Amino acid sequence: MLMLALGLMLSPVLALPIAPPPGKTQFEFVDQKGDPTRPVKVWMFVPDGCDKNCPLQFVMHGDKRNGEDYLGHWVEFAKARKFIAVAPEFTRKFFPRDDDYSLGRSTVEADPAKWGLAVPEHLFDELKARYGFTADTYRMFGHSAGGQFVHRMHLFVANHRADPIIAANPGWYTVPEWGMGKTAFKFPYTTIGSRVDAARAKEALGCPFVLMLGSKDIDPNDPVLNKSAGAREQGSYRFARGEYFYNASINAAKALGVNFAWQKKTVDGVAHSGPRMSAAAVELMMDPRFAASLGRPCGKIPKQ
Repeated sequence: MLMLALGLMLSPVLALPIAPPPGKTQFEFVDQKGDPTRPVKVWMFVPDGCDKNCPLQFVMHGDKRNGEDYLGHWVEFAKARKFIAVAPEFTRKFFPRDDDYSLGRSTVEADPAKWGLAVPEHLFDELKARYGFTADTYRMFGHSAGGQFVHRMHLFVANHRADPIIAANPGWYTVPEWGMGKTAFKFPYTTIGSRVDAARAKEALGCPFVLMLGSKDIDPNDPVLNKSAGAREQGSYRFARGEYFYNASINAAKALGVNFAWQKKTVDGVAHSGPRMSAAAVELMMDPRFAASLGRPCGKIPKQ
């Protein structure tokens, strides 16, 4: 009985990897490298024919915290393209405020390891240990509030392994600005007063990131659109704000003398649609010309 009890107490990370379960599954991720008091619900889909060698695709939900729905947007793509889809869900129970998700608790938590923005990296390590996944990187897509999450993760989390990392239709942005005198707004609307100084901005701007915008995401009266003064300075609607953010980032890269490694992709005729932007992201990622254009992932970019 003692041996059985000890066996049950062993961490899954210490055990030999097991085969990833086929089909749709859900489990609770307790982030022992970050904040274990705020577990994240994880939805995962493993298509037939996929094993530990298949690519991993992380999908970040919007403000409805509907990870299962977002996983559903990717299931048929995963079946057809043979990749494993992973949709972390930041529930209201443990991340009650909007900013707890879209800003990853970076405004209220002093320890960056405990930020929500650190969860994908920690989850990737857990999945590799648990299932023996061989991938060195993971693909990442976030829509709406999920797009806010992933663009801030790119700015704040050095050497992340998301490759590519795609932010689709974010509602507003943290703009690279650390004292060029372009704005009066501080963090979270800009990086002024944040942990992103000129050195960190240089690293983020110099490694690959993709901003994907729906050309019809132009409703200034969308009820969930941030209408604060700091957000309105970026534009009246999401498409305009995306253009503002991207152009400001180009200017920041020029001011720093860094080779700008980002890309902007406009999806014609699409408004604020998670399924349609997901489909466009899959089409983009499976284009070999796009893969060739990305360059090396963030974790492999030498400091300039």
